[in-house]
Amino acid sequence: MICCLFWGGNFVMAAWALGGTSVPPFMLATARAALVLLLMGVFLFSPLPKQFWRMMFVCLCVGPLHLGFLYTGLQTASASATSILSQSMIPMATILSVFWLKESVGWKRGLAIAVAMVGVFVMIYEPGALRPDIGLVYIMGAYVAMAVGTVAMRRVPDVDWRVYVAWTAVIVFLFGGLASFLFESGQVQVWEVDKVPLLIAAGYAALCVSVFAHGQYFRLLQAYPVNRVVPLGIMTTVFATVLGVALLDETLYPRYIFGALLILPCVWVIARRGTPAPLDVD
Repeated sequence: MICCLFWGGNFVMAAWALGGTSVPPFMLATARAALVLLLMGVFLFSPLPKQFWRMMFVCLCVGPLHLGFLYTGLQTASASATSILSQSMIPMATILSVFWLKESVGWKRGLAIAVAMVGVFVMIYEPGALRPDIGLVYIMGAYVAMAVGTVAMRRVPDVDWRVYVAWTAVIVFLFGGLASFLFESGQVQVWEVDKVPLLIAAGYAALCVSVFAHGQYFRLLQAYPVNRVVPLGIMTTVFATVLGVALLDETLYPRYIFGALLILPCVWVIARRGTPAPLDVD
């Protein structure tokens, strides 16, 4: 739940920085990675895990691929639409876990996931607000990459989450910095004009999301089945809505409340079912 709270806040923070200022997406991703390396860079000198290259594949998916699509999409897509599409990772990752990891999904949890997804759309959807645009296409790409990386995490046992976070930051810094150099311009002017929102958004994402939420999520995915952990991400949309109301003065429509009433009981059903995977994470 705490991970979801921080992720929900990141939607609002990133949309504020990318949609209302001149901050470009890859510059934000690179700044975020640089701050993570300042905090976690010492763990790059830890012994490499046995499944190092498999871990690097995970880092590539959840790092530059996910952030590149996500931050590019948030330049034009709304935080509400983004939070809806983020839930598409749930069925994608669940299907991948069934075929890739041979995990099972009972009918009760399957029904709970379906009803919770209905609640998400009821809470956020407004007729005419979700017309197709390039921003939403990028957002969908971001969560395809995240779904693949999420399931792949289960194939990387015995990895210290701090090592994982540090190496993800390296990959994001390298690829994000290169993409910013090749495809973006005016970084000096951005630093002079919009340094404050850049640092606030990057600092929040680095500390609350990359260091805490992503690191702890990695531990959870090592300890529990993917199709038990991933559906709890539905709560990210609830928190994003609450924070949007509090920080961006969004209106709390009745459909938000009704959607939450559908989501919360389903989250309880999903969370209480299933058994821990036979992996010991210290």
